Amino acid sequence: MKNTLARATLLSLVLFLAVPVRAEEPSLLHSAPARAEANVPLRLDGTLVEGARILEMQVRYRGPGEPFARVPMERQYGDLYRAVIPPEHMVPPGIEYYVEGLTADGERIAIFQSASRPARVLVAGEAPASARKPGASEPPPLAAVDERPSTRTQATQERPRPSSSDDDDSMAALTADLNEGVPPPTPKNSRDSRGSSTPPPKGTSRDSSRASRDTSSTSRDAPTRESQSSRESPSRDAGTSRESPSRDAVTAREPGVTRDATSSDTVSTRDTSRDTGSSRGEPLSPQRTELEDDLALYSAEDTLALATRHEEKVRKVPAIGASFNREQISVLGARTVADVLDVVPGLTVSRDVQGFHRTAVRGLRNDAEVLFLLNGHRLNNFFDGKALMNLPVENLERIEVIRGPGSALYGAGAFLGVVNIVTDTSDGVRTAVSAGGFPEKDDRLAVTVNGHASAGHTFGDLRLFADVDVWNQSGDANIIEHDGLDDESTSQGLRSVEDPAGRTRDDRLLLNVGGGATYSMGDAGRLAASVRYLSENRTALLGLFDVVAEDSELKWNVLMADVHWEKNIGSSILLRARAGFDQQTTDRLFQITPRNFRTGPDSNQLFDNGLREQTQISVRSLTGGVDADIVLSPNNRLSVGAVVEQQSLGDYTYETNYTLDARVRPGGFTTPEGLADLLELAGGAASRRLTVGAFAQDQWTVIAPLTLTFGVRVDATQLPTVGTSGDITGTRFVARVNPRVGLVFSATDALVLKALYGRAFRAPTLQELVERIPDTDYNQGRFEGNPSLQPAIVDTFELGADLIQSAGEARVRLRANAYLELFSSPIVPVDTSGNIVPLRNRELGVRVYGIEGEARLEASKRANAWFNASISRAQDMELPSQSRLLTDTPQARFNAGVSMPIGAWVNFDVVVRTGAERRNNSRSVLELVRRYKIPAYSLVTAQIRTEPILDIWEVSLVAHNVFDHDLRDDVPRPDRVTGNLPREGMSGYLTVRAHF
Repeated sequence: MKNTLARATLLSLVLFLAVPVRAEEPSLLHSAPARAEANVPLRLDGTLVEGARILEMQVRYRGPGEPFARVPMERQYGDLYRAVIPPEHMVPPGIEYYVEGLTADGERIAIFQSASRPARVLVAGEAPASARKPGASEPPPLAAVDERPSTRTQATQERPRPSSSDDDDSMAALTADLNEGVPPPTPKNSRDSRGSSTPPPKGTSRDSSRASRDTSSTSRDAPTRESQSSRESPSRDAGTSRESPSRDAVTAREPGVTRDATSSDTVSTRDTSRDTGSSRGEPLSPQRTELEDDLALYSAEDTLALATRHEEKVRKVPAIGASFNREQISVLGARTVADVLDVVPGLTVSRDVQGFHRTAVRGLRNDAEVLFLLNGHRLNNFFDGKALMNLPVENLERIEVIRGPGSALYGAGAFLGVVNIVTDTSDGVRTAVSAGGFPEKDDRLAVTVNGHASAGHTFGDLRLFADVDVWNQSGDANIIEHDGLDDESTSQGLRSVEDPAGRTRDDRLLLNVGGGATYSMGDAGRLAASVRYLSENRTALLGLFDVVAEDSELKWNVLMADVHWEKNIGSSILLRARAGFDQQTTDRLFQITPRNFRTGPDSNQLFDNGLREQTQISVRSLTGGVDADIVLSPNNRLSVGAVVEQQSLGDYTYETNYTLDARVRPGGFTTPEGLADLLELAGGAASRRLTVGAFAQDQWTVIAPLTLTFGVRVDATQLPTVGTSGDITGTRFVARVNPRVGLVFSATDALVLKALYGRAFRAPTLQELVERIPDTDYNQGRFEGNPSLQPAIVDTFELGADLIQSAGEARVRLRANAYLELFSSPIVPVDTSGNIVPLRNRELGVRVYGIEGEARLEASKRANAWFNASISRAQDMELPSQSRLLTDTPQARFNAGVSMPIGAWVNFDVVVRTGAERRNNSRSVLELVRRYKIPAYSLVTAQIRTEPILDIWEVSLVAHNVFDHDLRDDVPRPDRVTGNLPREGMSGYLTVRAHF
């Protein structure tokens, strides 16, 4: 077997190296604006691809009745170029432009649109008389004029302008009598004309019998990828003004902020593409280049704003990251954020006995050490670090993931990694309904229904958007054979010896509703505001700790609101300010024994509803920040900013229906004796935290292939001071400096090399510092707060490489990276007593190292295959060498997927997720005694989905865990819950989507 595998690997490598590489034609990744303002300079940004032959670039443009003029495109940094069309040419009803490049041999080649099919931008306002649509006695507007003696250009000049009934992007359409801000009408046959005049992209059928089908497919695929292109162009640059239409500048530079740009956002939406050329009269979107159509959907040329606060290609960003847009999420068959994260190399998503989703990054798992952002807001709770992150994906524009430190930009908590969730706020109306569930062993169906609706619209300078998701789930119910009260339950006759302890319960009701507005204030900048409310009401998957508790109820409400302002100062400075408010309230009621449970023979020792406890917590956060992007030179860009965050505990209540000696409380739920009031500790010092931070980051393109990134953030965090007796006496500020250095070297157009270093820190959560619940025989497994905890620090070193090759119509992308992470004073809970789990800093630290790799083969737009793999080793350096390895998360992961077309209208997708065996750690005697081993697993997801039907409808049928694999997760007491925690079995869902 080994010899066969070695031979196959060697043969594949030889064939890969022997494949002739096709030289790509130069092209400009750029998305044309839909509209612009009169008498305001129009800034155009684009990314040059395969530009080794190009010496310089020029934008050819013209206004109404004018010949083509030209303005140079100047390099800003890396492969980003910019040109500015002067304000005197920005007059109603609009302008046309295209971009051409000059090669070393003097040839001029079009790299974005062309003289015969230029891009068109509407300019709001009343068209001057000279720009009216020519009548019978008036000559048509001038055609393309070019100074160079080109036969092709001369032919273009002599070509008569087509009549208004023909569909092209001519000035005749622009010079029609228009109301302000109203797009010109487009002939009804425009779609057919467009389809016939535009050659089909690679991977699209050329069969004439499928012409209408291909046109429909193109209208769907173009906008999805167009949104990628738009994020790779204007929005990537620091100086992008509010006129830059393809994407909102705030979104481009402040990851997590919703795409709430002006009306120009419609260019990059799915519905705009469907309206393009239709009777609705939307202006035609620019056609995508062949290169863009062929780029891999799975992170090959996606953009990432998370690592630098402005968008760049994933392969060239100074971080190890991944980005998933709407189409990629759909191809995965994912229904929630957790489904997407579980296919990222180096990440593993598991669940604990309470039902919370936990994300492990590179072999380590801690809720407070992975920062989750939703539209710029921290989802991590100030009290315990948990995040309400498992949201439905129907209203998401993209999910971004950074593996490694992020404190140089985001401060405390961006420790193991950062996940950025961005909602879709594009124009149009989108709806989706999904229904399905889990077939149970008693022949019933545990039904899950999800409904989604979102809309956005632009009214001149004002833009409004809103969305709502409702998720109602009856989850899988799996048998728990044994729990911590087996003996008591059977001896009291609550169940027989043959009966299992109970079943898991995974019911959930989730509401996610949000909305916002943006307003362009002219020279005063742009103002944006948004608000979002999340509400979750669910059961505990198993229970609080080691007992099945089917009557537990966990509630979680989140309110987020923010206001943004941004303004361009000159042509090289973009200033932004943000204020935000967050509030989270949790109400967790746990049943910790069965109903009718007795703790003794007395009458006040019978608990009809079982022993119960309830914890109610409210936390608030106020955030203010200001930052600026400054273009110091064409090759140097500086980002600076400051942020202030005040976090506070608004309410904390812990109550039980039993006394410390396990008797019924006469008055019902009451705070137990001896519990400290966290709001009053040291005059309230422990219940609030002020953080003040300042950051600076410089990106410098030393030479064309080499970009250096230097960044540093300094944070002062308010933490409690502790007296000699271990009591909190007050607070002090603890300063931390978090640097980052990145070197990105484009060895060739196809090969990118990275060398990265970063430092991150995370402060202890409030729960880790101060919460101490009184211990009884029935509420074991508590973490014991430690006021002396210090912030943990990690230094990360990474090397990465990214290679894209093509042969004919096939494209291959390979990506690999190696890393070393050194943790100083990590905060680790280690069970030493069996009941109370103390927290402390591990003085000798933890060391993690590993490798990650990805590959993707694109045979065509609809046929592709990908896989990724990761291997990690985490070691606790305080332990003897034979016990150092941390094995409670999979040390090896493998994910793979295949997508293929079945005829013209249907696609078939398969995704496989595999994880290695997991075992108990060995950090204490009790961990050694409580051994467990969870076998390796392989989960298969299969999906059938349609291409757009009538450019509106999409239908998908997906099955998760097709072979009903018995997946398990670890539990805190494997000696009591001996079978560990069973996860979801096979399930199936039918989803219908509509886009208007």
